[in-house]
Amino acid sequence: NTATYKLQMGDHGITALAGIEALNTGSGRNISGSGINPFSTDLDFINLSTVQSPVVNSNLFSGVNFYSIFGKLDYNFQEKYYLTGVLRRDGSSRFGANSRFGVFPAVSAAWRVTGENFMQNVAWLNDLKIRGGWGEMGNSNNVDPNNQYTLYQSNRGYSFYPIQGQNSGVDEGFAQSRIGNPDAKWETSTTLNIGFDASFFNNRLEFILDWWQKDTRELLYTVPLPGVTGNRASAPSVNVAEMLNKGVDMQIITRGNFAPELTYELNVTASFLTNEIQFLADGIEFFGGQGYRGINPIRNAVGQPLSSFFGYRMIGYFNSEAEVTNHPEQEGAGLGRFKYEDVNGDGVITPDDRTFIGSPVPDFTGGVTFTLGYRGFNFETYWYTSIGNDIFNQSKWFTDFFGSFEGAAKGVRAKESWTPELGDNAAAPIWESASNVSTNGAENSWYVEDGSYLRLQRLALSYDFGGPGIESIGLRNLTLGVAANNILTFTGYEGLDPGVGGGVDTNFGIDVGNYPVTPSYMLNIGLGF
Repeated sequence: NTATYKLQMGDHGITALAGIEALNTGSGRNISGSGINPFSTDLDFINLSTVQSPVVNSNLFSGVNFYSIFGKLDYNFQEKYYLTGVLRRDGSSRFGANSRFGVFPAVSAAWRVTGENFMQNVAWLNDLKIRGGWGEMGNSNNVDPNNQYTLYQSNRGYSFYPIQGQNSGVDEGFAQSRIGNPDAKWETSTTLNIGFDASFFNNRLEFILDWWQKDTRELLYTVPLPGVTGNRASAPSVNVAEMLNKGVDMQIITRGNFAPELTYELNVTASFLTNEIQFLADGIEFFGGQGYRGINPIRNAVGQPLSSFFGYRMIGYFNSEAEVTNHPEQEGAGLGRFKYEDVNGDGVITPDDRTFIGSPVPDFTGGVTFTLGYRGFNFETYWYTSIGNDIFNQSKWFTDFFGSFEGAAKGVRAKESWTPELGDNAAAPIWESASNVSTNGAENSWYVEDGSYLRLQRLALSYDFGGPGIESIGLRNLTLGVAANNILTFTGYEGLDPGVGGGVDTNFGIDVGNYPVTPSYMLNIGLGF
């Protein structure tokens, strides 16, 4: 529910808005039944009273509730100077009563330079607005609604006692399954941005530029419980972590005519991003991610980007027995196997020599949309690029080691495995049945590849049958078109698809054989009556 009030007093314009919002997500109920061995397969006689071992279940869940009160005030003077203020008070049932609500203010200002008298004779500049803003926003999406509660569950595996006596069997008891945190509160992101919008040459050229910085504090992070506590309960999320994102975004749009009836529009977007974890919790400098087949390349650490890759730095292969002998002591060292760098210089290769070997966060992403129009025809193409991101290609663990799956074929790289003649130019270690730190038993930089790519994501052509011809058959408009998506990808990445995602923000950029993006083709028909 919102209410808006507008007031114009000479050169002063004011717009005030106030509102409330209440919503529920994820609520519902269900009932189910099951059984085995019905005496008949006739559907008229199959029900829960005519089966063996009938089971009836039901659930009622209230979901998550949100309640917000918000207000916004806009002020402008002569359509040249703008000031906006926003204030929100958001509440979520994901948090306990102690910290359920959060207050988030924001303010922005803008100056339309072209509204000034001294700009009136600048014919080539149609519009120029300089703007800036500061604001806070709350997030609760990554909080388990049960985080606020201390919960118990029955489990005979670790909570039991022979109440009736030693020889009478055991009785199931209750044990703590979750430690509640009623003081958890909203994550808060503070964003600062400065930018400008400009259009030139009778609006045939537009340019938008933004510099921004986003500081997220009080990130909800599950601090691991020390093993000495002996507690099997799930640890709660607490507000401790901090993260920084900053970057530059820009957009360039140009449009016009190649000929009287041939129009074009070119839309270019570009984004530069820097990401850094600034704080986790007192006494905690990092936490890992999900491992695959004993390989765990993820380390989220203070001073590093999210989901950074961590492991041994491979500096080549052992090409002779002399290299094996003279290299710092390394578990499993042998001809044709990985040779790791002694990062800390202590003369032996240990887990302490692991270091950061890549980041899945791209330095640059961008896109280009190009559109042509000729009479009723419309042609559109869209290209997307990601540059500077690394991929941990763990699919090679499954294909490039005989020790991973003995007898499995490994394709082209079988011929490119280490031999004395190939030496460090080999694409993979020696083809042998062995599993240790120097073969397939540890994460290292050999898996890390440049994930940069350029992809043609859309190619489309359509025709609009406008005019009296279609009106005579009862149609207002008729459009026919064809489109193709994801039909070309240019990359040096050796895996199936460089567009590797991940389950969560703290564990992404790992390719374990993800199904690749495949081309799709569509026929479009638009009718208006």
